[in-house]
Amino acid sequence: MLHALPFADTVVSFVGGNGFGIDDGIVDGEGIDDLRAVTAAIRALDGTIVALGGATGAPGTITMHFSSGEVLDGTGPDLRFFDTFSFLDGFSLDISADGSSFTHAFSLAGDLLNFSCSLAFPCVTNVDISSTGLSAISYLRITAAGNSGQGFPEAYTLDAVEALNFRSSIAVSEPGILALFALAAAALMVIHRRKILKNPFPGSEYI
Repeated sequence: MLHALPFADTVVSFVGGNGFGIDDGIVDGEGIDDLRAVTAAIRALDGTIVALGGATGAPGTITMHFSSGEVLDGTGPDLRFFDTFSFLDGFSLDISADGSSFTHAFSLAGDLLNFSCSLAFPCVTNVDISSTGLSAISYLRITAAGNSGQGFPEAYTLDAVEALNFRSSIAVSEPGILALFALAAAALMVIHRRKILKNPFPGSEYI
């Protein structure tokens, strides 16, 4: 994984449009919509993309979830979207705190003159959720929209979604906290012992 910040890691639903599927640069995954396979494709920024499909006809859509916490409305952009395949395709974004009530947050028109998206040089779209009035969200729905490339992989080609302002819901257990304290205490003892070995008779340097 190339980034330390959390990625959306669960696919709740995926309905592909024309030309949808998964592309890892090796195997042609056109028409694959198995949620386990789609989830595996979007969990990391690795060049494996999910094409939503639907540049023509009904647009494809994917609903995703940050299972380990919430994306916060913080300073600057809160979400980062990575397109790593050819065209900078357009999309529409809706977000939700509970996974049932969604609010429109952002639209990207897309730019078919930009066809340089790749893993080495991803097309990055930053989104600030402040305009929605939501203070925290953990669900997002991406729908193919705007200008998009046609033919598999068609429409928005999603690699990963990263949370830039995030609050984890995974609590550190009490044994884990005690272990951290023990580790810190051991480190202090080592430092103290080194000082004693370096100068076993404190104050002797002034004699």
